[in-house]
Parts: sequence; C-alpha cells; structure tokens
Amino acid sequence: MRAAKPGSVQCCVQEAYRAAGGLECVSDDLGLSISTLSQHTEKPDGRKKAGGLGINYADTLARMHPAVAVVLAEHFAALAGGRFERFQSGDAREAWEHVSALCREVAEAVEKLSDPNADPAEIQKELRDVVNAACAAQRDTASLVTVPHLGEVKAK
Repeated sequence: MRAAKPGSVQCCVQEAYRAAGGLECVSDDLGLSISTLSQHTEKPDGRKKAGGLGINYADTLARMHPAVAVVLAEHFAALAGGRFERFQSGDAREAWEHVSALCREVAEAVEKLSDPNADPAEIQKELRDVVNAACAAQRDTASLVTVPHLGEVKAK
C-alpha cells in the first residue's frame, strides 16, 4: 500500500483494510476492485475532490469486521480530542456496585478535604481513589439500561 501519514484518514483506511484481513478480503467483502480500494488510500491532490473509503462502505466493512469499527472509532475520537474505549455490556448489579463504591470514595475524600490536619499525601490518595471509582462507574453505566429489581431505565 501507499505510504500514509500516521493519523491521517488515509492511514486509518489502511489500518481498517488490515483489520478486515487485507485488500483481497475487503475486495471480496465489498465487491470493489483492489485498485479501487487502493485509490481510497490516496491523498487528494487538488485536481480531484477528496476521495477515501465512502462512509457507506466504511459502515458495511465495520459491521462485517468489528475490528474495523475499532480502527475507525479510534481515528475519529482522536480528531474530536478524545479517545475511544470499548465497552462490553456486563452485569447490571456489578455496575451499580461500582456506582456505590464511587459514592463511598467521594464521601471519604470530602471528609479528608474537610480535615485541616489531614496529610496531603493521604488527600492525594483519596482523590486518586475517587477518579478511579468514577472511571469504573462511568465505564460500567455508559450503556446500562436496566436496574436490578426495577427493570429498564429510559434516557430522556
């Protein structure tokens, strides 16, 4: 394949092709020629409109090969100033236990922050515990739609 600048959409398309098994596999999956797919990794040169793998093809390929969806999500999340983190739906009770742990950690940190004699190192530890608990709770509840014994929760 052509040389592509890391972080560019051309590089992302090349990584997507690799994640789907290579150009030949993508050619079979999408019904496009290898030369056409290769052209999708060219950088537009001003004489022609921006090319690239069309969004419908990208969507189809990502549905066929979940690893492609990860490559695309990571690329666009980085462009948005964030990062992609895969979430696997899990046990609802475990997710709510993480939320409960977050509440406990916040209460402990507030208690330490309110103590004028608290050791700064202990305060830092409590704040790190809050951040870690918040990350776990956010990750677990990101797509949670059920609460044990209450059923489905609808977002407004």
